[in-house]
Amino acid sequence: MSLIKSWLAFLPVSAGLFMVLLDVSVLNVALPQIAKDFGATMTDLQWIVNAYTLTMAVLLAISGRLGDMIRRDKFFIVGMAIFTVSSFLCAQSWNVESLIVFRILQAVGGTILSGNTLAIAAELFPPGRRGEVMGLNAILMASSFTLGPIIGGWLTTHMSWHWVFYINVPVGIFAIFGALLLLPPLGAREKMALDLPSVAVFGVAIFTLTLGIIEGQNWGWRDEKTIACFLISAPYILAFIFREMNYDKPLIDLNLFKIRNFSVCIAATSILFFGISASLFVLPYFLQGLKFLSAEEAGYWLIAMPLMNSVVAPIAGRISDRMNPKYMMAFGAVLYSLGLFNLSHVDVNIGFWEFFMLTVPMGIGMGMLMSPSMNVILSSVPIEKAGMANGVLRLMNTVGQTLGVAVGGVLVTAKMSEWIPNYGNQVPDPGTMSFLASIARFNQLPLALMTEGFLNSMHYVFSIMLFVPLIVSTIILLFLRDPHIAQKKRFQEQKIITSGLN
Repeated sequence: MSLIKSWLAFLPVSAGLFMVLLDVSVLNVALPQIAKDFGATMTDLQWIVNAYTLTMAVLLAISGRLGDMIRRDKFFIVGMAIFTVSSFLCAQSWNVESLIVFRILQAVGGTILSGNTLAIAAELFPPGRRGEVMGLNAILMASSFTLGPIIGGWLTTHMSWHWVFYINVPVGIFAIFGALLLLPPLGAREKMALDLPSVAVFGVAIFTLTLGIIEGQNWGWRDEKTIACFLISAPYILAFIFREMNYDKPLIDLNLFKIRNFSVCIAATSILFFGISASLFVLPYFLQGLKFLSAEEAGYWLIAMPLMNSVVAPIAGRISDRMNPKYMMAFGAVLYSLGLFNLSHVDVNIGFWEFFMLTVPMGIGMGMLMSPSMNVILSSVPIEKAGMANGVLRLMNTVGQTLGVAVGGVLVTAKMSEWIPNYGNQVPDPGTMSFLASIARFNQLPLALMTEGFLNSMHYVFSIMLFVPLIVSTIILLFLRDPHIAQKKRFQEQKIITSGLN
């Protein structure tokens, strides 16, 4: 298959992935309007978001494994169809309950797409050409974070919240027909039945773990419901590991973690996603709450990160195809840490261009790290395990992101409690900071003190989280091997095994 045909075939795949990634950030802007139309409570709004996250967390590894077992091109089309139809149904929702149900269905389709995208890339592109497509994947991930509020804000303001879902429909139709016309037969390398006991045990383990992380901030980390979630998940995780170690056709082949570069990059990206989520979690509160920007305007203020990432990621991916990316990846993590250090000193009077320049290192750092790491992961595993590796990567990153948001909230509220008596564990509304005003009135404190307390809390989060990328950089420097040497060694071992069988 020629390189041009490979890129054309990957076009509908990348379009589908972008819509899945965009769907999370674009919805957040529409939540206030949804609450107004449906009379939804804060708990209702949280479950509109959490139902999607929980479903994806449970199904990511499973969908990746299914992609290894059946025709991956057909599986992608099924996932895209589910995502497109459910997006239309979300727009047609008549109450909160129906929207939550359709969001779960939407997550099923989204999981199939995101759980197999990198595996599709691994089959379409040979090892020496995957870096560029990993760069495109990194661009889509970074751009969705910033473009979501911009697109969602415009659609909600000028049309209605329904259009944050309707926008998926034409893109989904394009992706479906594009895949039917352009995607060659992919996957179906392992003909076997899915291990249903492993699926059940894994589902309970990940669901309860993720639920505890998501709701811990609301319930309280010492609340019996939060503790129960973690206590339930622990034995199921152990049971799943035992099952996978002793079953000949596992859902997740734990031998993958014996591959050094695979384990190093999974750990590095998951830890980095944790740090990114914990730190960037507070930026909307600063931009919308303290600087009184709209969600759409806040998206423009964050444009430096995806812009720089879009420039650097394809170049970094191409370099990783040709030379050892170890030092480039480690330096990228250091640059991201520098960006967090810059943000730990921002003032409420900062202007757009100054803020832009302070966040440039974060975009460059992400580009230097993410696309090479995904390239290394796919290059280090056998092609028949690409879907499984893709699912594990997405799952670990999702858990890292979820945990990061939870820890970011804990750090903010803990620091706020030092400033304001009886503050509690609530994070203020990023759009209006009305919660700060109400607390100020309740405690008979000036609002200026409340906003100063939040600004210091934000600085505190950044000053803590800047060490996370440095940890990632250290892991890469100490443990990552040259992927090209490791890949040649694996090919030689496979050749010896094949010749022995013949």
